Parts: sequence; structure tokens; C-alpha cells
Amino acid sequence: MLGWEFPPFFAGGAGMVCKELTRALNDLGVNVTFVMPKGPSDVYERVNEETPDSFEIRIADSHRKTTFVPIESLLGAYDSQQKYSERYDEVEGADNADDTLYGGNLEEEMYRFANVVTSMFHDEDFDVIHAHDWVTHPAAKQLKEVTDKPLITHVHITEHDKSGGLGVDPFIESIEKEGMDASDRVITVSHRLKERLIESYDQPANKIDVVHNAPLPMDKGEGTKTFFHDLDQKIVLFAGRVTLQKGPEFFVDAAAEALQHDESLLFVVAGDGDMLGDVMEKAAEHGISKHFLFTGFYTREEANALFSMADVFVMPSVSEPFGIVPYEAQTMGTPTIVSKQSGVSEVLNHTFLVDFWDTRRMAEYMLSLAHYETMNDVMATNGQQEVEERTWHGPADECKTIYEELKSQW
Repeated sequence: MLGWEFPPFFAGGAGMVCKELTRALNDLGVNVTFVMPKGPSDVYERVNEETPDSFEIRIADSHRKTTFVPIESLLGAYDSQQKYSERYDEVEGADNADDTLYGGNLEEEMYRFANVVTSMFHDEDFDVIHAHDWVTHPAAKQLKEVTDKPLITHVHITEHDKSGGLGVDPFIESIEKEGMDASDRVITVSHRLKERLIESYDQPANKIDVVHNAPLPMDKGEGTKTFFHDLDQKIVLFAGRVTLQKGPEFFVDAAAEALQHDESLLFVVAGDGDMLGDVMEKAAEHGISKHFLFTGFYTREEANALFSMADVFVMPSVSEPFGIVPYEAQTMGTPTIVSKQSGVSEVLNHTFLVDFWDTRRMAEYMLSLAHYETMNDVMATNGQQEVEERTWHGPADECKTIYEELKSQW
């Protein structure tokens, strides 16, 4: 497997997905070597500073394992050409500038990483190449050419989704398409994303398998109440990257609608992103800033508390290939309102579905869940039961079937 994030080095949900998927694959008898670019500690966040640079994740009561192989690189999650250039300039200006071997731009670094991966694994004994994320596509494609092993590309998101359909980077789009074209099978996380690949990337439908994500593990603990609950305020939560794709501006507009009917509501925006300042300004323009809290970046531990203390969770995404955060909210017993423009809406039954742009309806759902305790309790109980019934062994089994089919054809 190749990917751009894997705990303890990760930037978002895709890394957690990769971790849980590989754990479940191990349980099904699949040994995995996970290869990813890992930059210097000063430019790549580490969740646990005490974690060694190379380690194995072992499954209890099993000899099978996932082996993690980090490769020195400046490639990072959600990279753009500008973001990479800024990171490269930081390293060039450091004391070890003379020893810098990284590519001078994003494209050069991607192919340098591909050459390193190929040199390390061209004579290794393995059955299938499974690539996550576009930055690893050149490496996966090159390794396939050298080893003649079947290639699976696992698409969690595309450039079209990240940009909300506006300002697509043609370089990233072309790398995505080249990786899919070179693949023997393509896995998407939703039927919605499958249609995207057919329409925007000219991929044949019979080449694409849909494998929905399962919930991530959460530490349930005890329900968390806050100072705001003592003031009899209901908490409505937005959690995730504060970017165009996630629709935070529609959350603010819906909040303004809801506050016309209930001024006691408190709206929490948890997360960071390029639109955070714009969202704060939008709340100020509506004159509702006093009803908002902005937490900034939050950790996994803080996520447990956030989802536990919230009375309502809203994911108003404009274009969401899947969207795993509602799973987390329902796991913690928080009722959810989810955009119809999300992949997770294909598998959730105990949630309110709404078009991201329909802020009036979104506000009505917020008010209903905040005011009607019985409705809130039923949605919370049913939603929690729903996610508990879904495990990672289902997606892992689907992936294993694809591996076996390809192996038998090779």
C-alpha cells in the first residue's frame, strides 16, 4: 500500500481510514506493507513525538501484521504546488540546506519519491499494489511497470471535490487521471464518487468498485456537559476542515435562520482551514458572532469531547465523496444533519438529509433536534446503534475479494 498519511503521521480522516482498513485486512489474513512520504519533523506534524521513525502495528493474538515504511520526502497531505514550494523554501533556508535532496517543485518530488519506492520494492515478494491518494500515483504506476503486479487505486477524494468544482488544478487532475488509467481496478468510497470518476475522469464503470467506509473507533466515556448547558444552551456543532468543500458558510447562514427563532442556541465551529477567517467575518456580518465559538484545530481526544457535548451535529458539505465525521457524532450519541451531496448519506438511515444550499430546511432540523427531546433521544439511540453494526471487516473483506480476483487473473 502507498498513501500520504498514516497515524501517527496524519492530517485527516484518510489516514485513520487507512489504519483501520489495514488492521481489518490483517485480521482476514492479509499482510500489508504501508509506504508513505514522511517529511522532516519540523515540516510534518507528528501526533506522538515519542513514536519511532519505523514501527510495526501488530494485531492482538495474531502473527499477521502491517509494517509501516516511512520514506523521507517533502510530500504532504492536501498538497498544492504553492504549498509544496513554501515547504521546500523552508527546508532550503534551514541549516542543512546543502544536504537537501528534495525535488525543487511538487512534480519533481513526486517522481523522486516514485524512484525511491521503485528501487526499494522492485524485487520484493508481494501480490498487489494498493495506492491511496494522488501524490502516490506516479510511484504506484512506476512500480506496476517494473514489477508487472496488478494495481488498485483507492480514491477517497478528487480535485473536483476539493475545489467544489471551481478552480480545478489541471496538474493535479492530470495526475489523478493517469493513476486511474494505469490501474487495473479502482475503488471509490461512494456511488457518488464513482459517478464523478465516470463523468470527469472517463473511467469505465465496470472497472470501479464502491467500498463504503466504516466508522472510526471513538472513546465513548461519559457524556460531557458544559458550562453552556448550565445556561440552558443547546450546542450545534460543525467539525472538520473549514474549507469550501465542507460548506461552513452554509452552516453560518443556517445558524442565522435558526437564531431568529431561538436565541439561546450556541454554534461551535471546530477545525481549521483556509476559510476560517471568512466564516468568522460572515458570522459578524449576520450579527451573530456572540452565538459562535471557534475552536481551531482539534485532536482525536478533543473530538471525543466535542461530539459528546454537542446536542446536534451538522455536515453541510458542498461536495463530499464520503464524509466520515457523522459516524463519529452518531457513535457519541449525537443526532446528525447531513448534506445530500455526501457519500455517507448513501449508508446512513437515522439522520436528517438536506441539500447544502437549503439553509432554511437545515435551520428547521437544527431547531427540531434542539427543542424536541424525544426526537433527539430517538435519533441519538438509533444512530448509535446503526454505526455500531458497521465494522471495518466489511470493507476489508471487499478489498480482499478484489485482491484475490486480480491475483487469479494475473
